[in-house]
Amino acid sequence: MKKHKLIASVIFLFFLFSIGCEKLEENYNIPQYDHSIKIGVVGDVSVLREQVENMFFGAKLASEEINHMGGLNINNTNYSIELIFKNSGGSPEEGIKVTTELINDGVNVIIGPTFSSVAIEMAELCIENGVLMMTYSATTPELTMLNDQDFIWRTCPSDHTFGTVSAQYCFDSLQYEKAAIFYRDDRFGQGLSSIIKENFQELGGQVTNHVLYPGNVPNLESYNFSYELNTLLSEEVDVIFIVAFSSEVAILTNEIYNNELYQQLENKPKLFLNDGIVPEELIINGNPEILETIIGITSTNEGNANYNIYKENYIERFGFSPSTFSEHAYDAVYSVLYATLRAGSKQPEDIIEFLREISGSEFCVDFITDPVIINVNEFDVAKNIIEKGQTIDYEGASGPLNFDCNGDPVPKIVIWGIENNEYKEITYYGK
Repeated sequence: MKKHKLIASVIFLFFLFSIGCEKLEENYNIPQYDHSIKIGVVGDVSVLREQVENMFFGAKLASEEINHMGGLNINNTNYSIELIFKNSGGSPEEGIKVTTELINDGVNVIIGPTFSSVAIEMAELCIENGVLMMTYSATTPELTMLNDQDFIWRTCPSDHTFGTVSAQYCFDSLQYEKAAIFYRDDRFGQGLSSIIKENFQELGGQVTNHVLYPGNVPNLESYNFSYELNTLLSEEVDVIFIVAFSSEVAILTNEIYNNELYQQLENKPKLFLNDGIVPEELIINGNPEILETIIGITSTNEGNANYNIYKENYIERFGFSPSTFSEHAYDAVYSVLYATLRAGSKQPEDIIEFLREISGSEFCVDFITDPVIINVNEFDVAKNIIEKGQTIDYEGASGPLNFDCNGDPVPKIVIWGIENNEYKEITYYGK
């Protein structure tokens, strides 16, 4: 996971406090239910409060829509959806602690966590206890490689996908042959930067420098980047891949631009940014002299009418626009509950049997004849279809999910840039 910052944060907080009871706490205003399906929602709210709250509201919107449409009927008992929020605080140890608390509370489905740095330890505990975990923003490729017995899923694309496409685009499409990599020193940065490096070199490219910066600095604006940047810029390259959180990228553009070696370069390298960067924030806070050298990659909602429906419903419910990854949290709740309905069971081992089917996947599933497309906020329609014994294909707020054999979605990807201080989509990969 990566991102955040700016004036929008102030606007967000204004709306957040204006709706009072919607402020996210671990003991937030939970209704009482006669029968409920408990879903844990784990987020690193103490690290990125505004954005993680925003993601939680995506999950909350999904649960409210489902409850409003009558909830789920399993074995002649009607169940409402009960979300239980836990703050993992950006710490693997805290992630294990809150996951244990949820398991002890009878929770066997967990949506989250936010950060890759927390996800692996949580996943291992979930596998051990037969708990279904579906993260909405932990992109680490390590999750893909786990021997997870199909208990670990995600609605956000893996960094393995983004790293591979990033290297391919720069080498094949832009014909860049020399690159350097600048990455934050944590699980996310190490994983994604290694995938970019391996793929770029396998294609025939050269990576001159692979430089890290500390990922745990409380105030990055006061950090002295001289050593790292002098190493990074010691050789001329065509492109510098930057692997960072969105909140850090604007700072890095200013540091790079103000570096003496950078100023001495006759041909300034392009800066290639990872998924999860918020271009609008970068345009406001990044170095204006460097913006048009930037290329970025992300999954896209281009042509996805479902995202627009989701966004309108979200704004109507909460009073402000959703942030990136909130739609993935929304889709995680719906995916799990559609599979629950299809399985006729609340047990994770039964639910996972149908997650690929309800996503319209062609991976690792038997052939499905003419599934019915289900759009955002159509739980009543889907419930009726499933009760008739037909299959569905949930087209989510984040786009078609199409879970692959590893439980990862197959995304549509956009390569973007900045032109005349405006975000511009350059080309697309995938469906």
